Amino acid sequence: MDMQISTDRGEREPDSTSPQVSVKMCGNPNTRLLSRLVIDFLILLGIFGVALVLLPQKLPTTQRGFHCSDLSLQYPYHQPWLTKVHLTIAVVVLPASFILVVEMVRAAFVPESTELKQRFVFVGARIPSFISECYKTVGVYLFGLGLALLTIRVTKHSTGRLRPYFFDVCQPTWGEEGDGKCVGAAGGNSTSYVEEFDCTDFATPADLVSIVRHSFPSGFVTTTVYAMAFLIFYAQARMFAPWMRFLRATLQLACGSLALGVCWERISTYQNHLTDVAAGAALGGLLAFYSAVVVAGLFTEVRVKRRQWPRNEQIYGYAGYYNRATYGY
Repeated sequence: MDMQISTDRGEREPDSTSPQVSVKMCGNPNTRLLSRLVIDFLILLGIFGVALVLLPQKLPTTQRGFHCSDLSLQYPYHQPWLTKVHLTIAVVVLPASFILVVEMVRAAFVPESTELKQRFVFVGARIPSFISECYKTVGVYLFGLGLALLTIRVTKHSTGRLRPYFFDVCQPTWGEEGDGKCVGAAGGNSTSYVEEFDCTDFATPADLVSIVRHSFPSGFVTTTVYAMAFLIFYAQARMFAPWMRFLRATLQLACGSLALGVCWERISTYQNHLTDVAAGAALGGLLAFYSAVVVAGLFTEVRVKRRQWPRNEQIYGYAGYYNRATYGY
């Protein structure tokens, strides 16, 4: 009888579809960590997919005209020194390697007592602190890089500014039979504004003609300045040990020099106007500040509990709180 009563009272195996099981699964640390990884991956995939695939195909470019007397469009075309391979190394490979090396050095030489670390455990295995720190920092960096690419793409297509080598590459003509041409800076068409035209230099590659309207802002400068500025903020926040200060200053100087070198290259090879480079540098620096300081919180102060002992050396002390920056002792 007792056995039957206990059975009738509902001591049964829980159903996997019951709310209690769902709550337990959501409260499982392994499930939460795996969900976080999946969500972060989907967010980054969506941002980069829109910036690199969707917008270039679907977003039209503003058809901006020109004056024949515009001297800023009459520069000769020069082959740029930097390619997309160099850009990929500067904004992807270099920052990821920089962050990985710094976190490994910190894990090996910086005492754990001076650290404020967030530890993760997945499937019973403790994840090393430098891996979790790399994941968080690189994730925020890629998020900011995706925002930079989105902003660059939307701005380039919406402004449609012509590059300095426009006349040399396009050789524009207009009119019903293509009889309209620019004859020197002081020619008969020097004061007219031409908006509808065709490019007649058929020897120019199609990919070069397609980017002749995408001068503002400079994409190379924006992404490079973003990457180098982010690394400067990151080095300032993470390389705070006294023996790292000289190395930190050297690396920050190298990052700043690399960013300035890219700015000079885009101007000297007539790839962008001076204002395009200035706007790209400002945009990249602003996004780096937003990603490193606001999103990542590299310089955020946290409250740390510290037990202090009174002067009369009694057995029992008292606990106090003080604000400590995550980047300093």
